[in-house]
Amino acid sequence: MTKGPTTSEQLRAAEGGGGGGPRHGIVRTAFGVLRRDGRPLFGLTARVAGLVALGSLLLTAVAFLVAWPTFTEIRAGAIRAEAYDGDSYAPDGRRVQHLWLILLACMPFLILLLHLGCTAIQTASARAVAGAGTRGLFRTVLGVNVLRGVLVWAPVVLGILVEEYFTTTLFREYTVIVPKWEYPNLFEILRYGPPLLGMATALVLRLGWTLAPAIAATEGLGPWAALRRSWSLTWSRASAAWFRTVAVALPLGLLTVGVYLLLHPAARPLRSGTVHLFLAWGPDNTYAAYVAGALAPIAAALLLTGALVLPPAHTLLVVLQRRLVPAREPQPAATRT
Repeated sequence: MTKGPTTSEQLRAAEGGGGGGPRHGIVRTAFGVLRRDGRPLFGLTARVAGLVALGSLLLTAVAFLVAWPTFTEIRAGAIRAEAYDGDSYAPDGRRVQHLWLILLACMPFLILLLHLGCTAIQTASARAVAGAGTRGLFRTVLGVNVLRGVLVWAPVVLGILVEEYFTTTLFREYTVIVPKWEYPNLFEILRYGPPLLGMATALVLRLGWTLAPAIAATEGLGPWAALRRSWSLTWSRASAAWFRTVAVALPLGLLTVGVYLLLHPAARPLRSGTVHLFLAWGPDNTYAAYVAGALAPIAAALLLTGALVLPPAHTLLVVLQRRLVPAREPQPAATRT
C-alpha cells in the first residue's frame, strides 16, 4: 500500500496543486484516499460499530433493570384491567414519565458512546488523508466532539425550556398547554419563536465548527483552539469558505438522513423478532418486550448508517479542511487548551 502525503504541501502536490498541474476536486481527492486506504478504514469502522453496539446493548440492559419495577407495575395494571373490566389499559402518566426520565438519564452515556466511535473514525480518516503529519490525539478530538456537541445543543435546549416555561403548566400532575388568553398577543411567538431561534443558532454554530475535529486531528490543536480555527476558516471573508463548507456538509447530511430512512424499513423485521426473543428467553412482560422491539430496528439502522456514511464523510471533511488552509500558511504549533 502506498504511503499517503505527510504534509499539506505534499498533499497539494499529490492532488496536482503544485507545479502548475491540474488540481483535483475535493470529492475526487477523497475517493482517491478511500481507494488507497478504504479497506483498513472500513475495517476499523466495522470494529468500532461492533464495540458501540456492545456498549449500547449493555447500557440498554442497565436501563431495563432500572425501569423493571415500572414495567412490572404497568403489566400488573393491564392484567387487572383485563380481569375486571375486560377493557384496554392505558398506563398511568407518572409511570410513562418515569420511563422517559430513565431514557433521558441514559442519553448522555449513549451520546458519549457515539462520540467515541466517531472520534476513532475521524482520527483514522485524518491519518489516511494527511499520513504521518497528523498530530492530534484521540482524547483531543474526543474533547472537540464533546465540547462542540454541548455548545451546539445548548441553544436548542434553552429554546425548548423557554417555550415550556411560557406555554405549559401542571394541572393535577399532568402537563397541559397554557390557554391562549394567558398571552393573547405573544402566545404564538412564545410557542414557536424560542425553539426556532435555538435551532437556527445551533445550525450556524454547527456549520462554523464543522471542521473542528479535522483540525484537531491534523494540526494538533486543543478543543477550544480547534473550534476557533474552524470558525475563522469557515466564516473567512477572504474566500467563499462558508459556501464550500455548506456544499460539502449539506449533501453529507442529506445522504446520512437518506441512508437511515432506507435502512430503517429494512430493519423492521427485527422488531417482531426481538419481541419473540424477549418473551421466549426473558420475563413475561409484553410492555418491556414492546419497548425492546421498538428500539431494535432504530439501533440497527443507526449503526449501519454510521458504518456506511462516516468514513467517506470524515475523509471529505479532512480534505476540505486541508484545502481551506492557505498554501503559504505554516501549520500552527500544537497547543492544548
